[in-house]
Amino acid sequence: MRGKHLGHWGRAIAAALGVWLAAGVAAAQPAPAVPAATPPAETPLAESLTGMARAEHGAGAALFDDGDYAGALARYERAYELSRDHRLLWKVALCQKNLRRYATMLATLRRIEAEAGAALSARDRQDIADLLKAAGIFVSLLDVRASEPGATVFVDDEPVGTTPLAAPVPIDIGERRIRVSKPGFVDFVRQVKVVGGDSVALVARLDRAVNRGRLAIAAGQDDLIAIDGKVVGKGRWEGSVQSGTHALRVTAPGMTPHEAQILVRDDERRRIDVSLERAAQRGGASKWLWIGGGAAIFAGALVAGSLLFEPGTPAEQGSLGTVPLGFGGRR
Repeated sequence: MRGKHLGHWGRAIAAALGVWLAAGVAAAQPAPAVPAATPPAETPLAESLTGMARAEHGAGAALFDDGDYAGALARYERAYELSRDHRLLWKVALCQKNLRRYATMLATLRRIEAEAGAALSARDRQDIADLLKAAGIFVSLLDVRASEPGATVFVDDEPVGTTPLAAPVPIDIGERRIRVSKPGFVDFVRQVKVVGGDSVALVARLDRAVNRGRLAIAAGQDDLIAIDGKVVGKGRWEGSVQSGTHALRVTAPGMTPHEAQILVRDDERRRIDVSLERAAQRGGASKWLWIGGGAAIFAGALVAGSLLFEPGTPAEQGSLGTVPLGFGGRR
């Protein structure tokens, strides 16, 4: 008895779907008539549902009558989750048709066919087959071949499958945004214009994501700036670098080189100011010793040397963010 009732109810919904779809193919042809109402063989859907499922169905019906098909769709889907009554899926399909979500409507029709089982009559199955065929002009098949397995394919930010796709995916006509995404890789994004009854094939090459930041170095006018062993500029330099730790070296003739490890985080801009110190003049004391001669001069030179290299001379301090760095004290 349930199959007979569902067949009548399903044909009414299928006819409503078919009228609209057929209009886009042959407007001159008369629309198929909705079957005349006959007494149902079992309790109507609105009465057979209980609890929250019944409340959600009632809210969905009110929203549908008011033209809020998106709201009605959400309520009908919730009612189905609560009751698992497959008659609700016909209403879900009708809302999807009114929202012009043809690809998801086709998926819902296939879901009815797969899940309803014996509840569908032969006429129901024929209605579904006819609708699947008629709605074909409003969708195209998307085939995505990606360089990486396990990537998620999105159509207008809605996930439709994971690579490799088991089969081409139906997508609606119009401008569609196709995105293929996998953690650790740069998203593949394409904007495509989809026409009905066609196919769209994309080859998605996913490149590994390289996180980057920016590093700016300000030094003396004649100072050479090297990053990771490569000279990149003189005096000032700013550029994009891969996130992580980088070796900075700033040099100039007669000056003590400045070396530091610089941490650059994702999307961060680091500025480093460097001021080099003059290098200590090695050998100057001994030259003075031999020119002047004598023990007194020798002692004076030793005193001068001990003062010149006295430990504890304060080194110039710099800062990398919140971490203080020594920019090279006297050695």
